[in-house]
Amino acid sequence: MRTFSPSFRVWHWLQAIAVFGLFITVILRESVMSKGAIGSIVQTKLAEIGMIITDEQAVIIGKAVRAPMWEWHIYLGIAVAALLLWRLVMVLKNGFGFDENPSMKRVYRLYKAVYLFLAVMSISGLSLYYKIAGDSKELVESIHMYVGYAIFAFVAVHIIGVILAERSDQKGLVSRMISGR
Repeated sequence: MRTFSPSFRVWHWLQAIAVFGLFITVILRESVMSKGAIGSIVQTKLAEIGMIITDEQAVIIGKAVRAPMWEWHIYLGIAVAALLLWRLVMVLKNGFGFDENPSMKRVYRLYKAVYLFLAVMSISGLSLYYKIAGDSKELVESIHMYVGYAIFAFVAVHIIGVILAERSDQKGLVSRMISGR
């Protein structure tokens, strides 16, 4: 049965928290915290007290209201990039830590693909943040968004896989990932 080192377990749970936080900020940005939704609320409430603002002014206010939440997306993205570097150091030092069980080869290939996606996500996000995408900004934004969807899909597959593993010959997988035993 596979055991997990303390550094891998800490890395895993920090990465899980960061990715979950990114997911939450994206969901909020695309729903209740969208600049249009906030702007509409501001326009309505101001109209109730006799103040009228334009749609453009409402969007400016909406962006300002959600800016602190979006800063968290940036901080969490930088955390994901730093954690990915930490994982790379662990891999260079200790290998991937995957056993040579042939039935697990597909799973391990999936994890390697996720590391690649995390790298693309980190590079694209950092290039957007530091404004180095230049004329390719829209392309980089699209790549960033679609790779993000792929990572969120992986999270769903990962959770389902863990549940299935717990019900098979991998009983105790979650316990080993939490406590090491």
